[in-house]
Amino acid sequence: MHPDSPGEMVFKNHFTYILQNLLVALIMLGFIALVWWSSGTFELTGNFLQMFLVLFIAGYVFVVVRIWYCTTFVFDESEVEVTKNTLFRRVTNIQYTKLASVNVRRTIFNHIFGTTTLLFNVNSSVNSTVAEVNLTLKTKEADRLREFVSSRILQREMVLEEEKNTDTLVEISNTDVILHGLFGQPTAASIVGLLSLGYSIITFVLGTIAIAPIIIFIFSIVVPWIRTILRYYNYRIYRVGDTITVESGLISNYRSSFNTKKVNSVRIRQPLIARAMHKSLLEAEVVGLADTESMPLLCPLKDHGTVYKLAQQLVPDLMFDTSGKRQPRRSLVPTMLGKIFWSGVALTICAASYVVIGSYIPEGTDRIYIDIFRYSILAAAVAVPLFLLFQGILSYRGREFEMGNETFLFITGAYDRHHEYIRYDKVQMTSVASGPIQRRYGLGRCTVNLMASRGTASIVSGIFDRDELEKVSSEVMTRIKDGRYDYRRYQ
Repeated sequence: MHPDSPGEMVFKNHFTYILQNLLVALIMLGFIALVWWSSGTFELTGNFLQMFLVLFIAGYVFVVVRIWYCTTFVFDESEVEVTKNTLFRRVTNIQYTKLASVNVRRTIFNHIFGTTTLLFNVNSSVNSTVAEVNLTLKTKEADRLREFVSSRILQREMVLEEEKNTDTLVEISNTDVILHGLFGQPTAASIVGLLSLGYSIITFVLGTIAIAPIIIFIFSIVVPWIRTILRYYNYRIYRVGDTITVESGLISNYRSSFNTKKVNSVRIRQPLIARAMHKSLLEAEVVGLADTESMPLLCPLKDHGTVYKLAQQLVPDLMFDTSGKRQPRRSLVPTMLGKIFWSGVALTICAASYVVIGSYIPEGTDRIYIDIFRYSILAAAVAVPLFLLFQGILSYRGREFEMGNETFLFITGAYDRHHEYIRYDKVQMTSVASGPIQRRYGLGRCTVNLMASRGTASIVSGIFDRDELEKVSSEVMTRIKDGRYDYRRYQ
């Protein structure tokens, strides 16, 4: 039935659902066969291997075809009903008002066959990175269905042609995306990757090849960089009414739309190198919209002024002007005492390693390897305490806390800086804790829990006056009592 017509609309996945799942199975089977062949631990005769492959493929095809044939999707005016009548009968009903979004994904497979996969995400922290309903249709049919369901979710008519003609709110060049892939990831991951690369280079110079560090470097830096470029190439973001839409993708195309009322918090993130370049990136917590990402990205790496201006355009009710209220001076004592303690632990470990491991070095070991070991221990004994102490100084100088009318701000982090604007109405729980030293100075840390794109999130503030931090909880409760909080505003 045509998606614009009243009544029920019944769909099945496009037949390419079978081909796509079969292709995945063949790739997995090929990988297993390659492992068998390379290991030499399995002596399979040609006939046995052929029989195994035929039975496996036949059984898998039967299961996939059965699932495809026995799964139907029924859309009416208020909900979608998914019926799976395979071995067991299962019926799932999801009201449109409970959906967070209808995301669009077009892989290479979709482009080849002219199809589109629609992902229906429920506004819940359960299975937040996996869509509750996936439906593959011909592109024109999928576009009409998306317009129909989105109009029920977002409380307004959505027209695809109108979206295509809407200008992006910020110009993101593909060079920006490449820089985002290089410098947008957390500094800790970059350090691990670079240390692994350095170790691999040293071992290579010495005549050996260390495979494990190379693998760590590839998966901590190279793979995230390539994945980021493929994911965010051709990036566009625009707002129509109260609906924000993000589009991107080089090979696979992605499109996500969500209502501004669904945004629980926004984060301006500044990794260390990016901060040195006066750049930052913008993320948002939108429940049910994670897909395979940690948080929906509203702006790749861009100069800080552009990112802040974009945030004000997208979610003006979350942003507010701040006065730069930093941690009180007495918070320096508990901050640095903690760093000094862990520096002492690091020095003790380095000294013990130097004595214990050094005493077990076999006689006749090449002098260069002994020197590498000793200089590595000495370098760690100097670098780790300096790293911790400098982290303490940056933490003390950089953390801030301020309260606005609708949101409050936590600025956290040391080398990487996070600006978190959090809605009072989205806070599930707050707690203020003080350690033994913090209590002596009337200080504490506030932990805020809220639903997030990938389940739940806990955001911890810097060290501030306990009385000031407890105002967050008081404000949340006051908004509930005086009626300023109304759950219907966020449906």
